[in-house]
Amino acid sequence: MGKLIKMHVVIVGLRGLGVETAKNLILAGPKAVSLYDPDLARINDLGANFYLEEGHVGKVSRAEASLAKLQELNPYVKVDVITDLEAAIKGGDVQVVCQTEAIFNSKFLNWDGVNKLCRENNAGFISSQTFGAWGFAFVDFGDNHIVNDHDGEATKSFIVTMIERGGLTEDAGAAKAGTTRVTVHEDKRHIFQEGDHVVFREV
Repeated sequence: MGKLIKMHVVIVGLRGLGVETAKNLILAGPKAVSLYDPDLARINDLGANFYLEEGHVGKVSRAEASLAKLQELNPYVKVDVITDLEAAIKGGDVQVVCQTEAIFNSKFLNWDGVNKLCRENNAGFISSQTFGAWGFAFVDFGDNHIVNDHDGEATKSFIVTMIERGGLTEDAGAAKAGTTRVTVHEDKRHIFQEGDHVVFREV
């Protein structure tokens, strides 16, 4: 949460997935959310972006048409529309760029163009798109980014009933501690695997 309130995120693409991402993110409360989508609103966009109206079609961009309603969601978040994505990323204030579709009215038609720009300016890059019942997601936070959560599930807790430390053993003339055995409550079977990070609390 401490990182979120300092974060400036750029949302690229304001159709269905983009506007939903922007809405949920703004409600969560980052420092700023910038919208980038220079494409003019089209009639078929009305079925995807719930903030667009018929009066927007062919007159304003999807980003500009969505701005007012998104600003109303959280007065503590700065929400604005940017017209130069490259300059915004190079400015150094953007931590994450979330691209939800290719922007045809832009030189950033290809996903890898924005990803490369983010890598060069130390910004995280998330791309995602939906195609009816399925979709995809791609995440690139640079070479130094480490993921410790292998399945995304909530942290599990178990009651420890006994910790049994093994005695010293002789191995090639040197004394070594034996294996320490940790037993959890008999009604629960733990799901930990080798390499998992485990914390003991309330000892």
